[in-house]
Amino acid sequence: MSGGDAMYTVSPGPGREPYYCSAGFAILVKNVRYVLTAGHCTEHGLDWKDIGRNVDSHFPVTDYGRVEDSSGSGHSRVDLYDGSTQRILRAGTPQVGQLVCKSGMTTKKTCGKVLGLNQTVNFGDGKQVVGTIATDIPVGAGDSGGPLFYAGVGYGVLSGGNNRVSFFQPLPPVLAAYGAALA
Repeated sequence: MSGGDAMYTVSPGPGREPYYCSAGFAILVKNVRYVLTAGHCTEHGLDWKDIGRNVDSHFPVTDYGRVEDSSGSGHSRVDLYDGSTQRILRAGTPQVGQLVCKSGMTTKKTCGKVLGLNQTVNFGDGKQVVGTIATDIPVGAGDSGGPLFYAGVGYGVLSGGNNRVSFFQPLPPVLAAYGAALA
């Protein structure tokens, strides 16, 4: 599984609707491999088909969660949706105005620029995420959790947005919180 690839589970409610998000980055915590994604994707606690069990969720205020990657191996990579992948070598913090790209199951790989850092996003119902990276990259439903990156540097996972602006949970503080490293 690469960053930007579709993740799928089924809700426990009536009709058992499918639920989709995108993978973010492959991370290692104490030599166990996980897929990092958005916390609002993992908050329901359901296991993910062909990936592994849901481990934890941090949402709102922050927006990240992890899924045990039972069959994954190799380095953290992002799907470029052209038949190739980009290896992610390190986590970083982008600069305002910098070119960045995101990968997600719905809108695939798209690029734009960083509009701001340390932004607060209100999702309604009193739910907000603080400290996000704002970009002008359009996103769609199902892209949540997908990676923000440029070249070999990972910057964050998609928290939310629309066809004009998108917001990403920064990667370095998430790795620090988990005591994790990129795979």
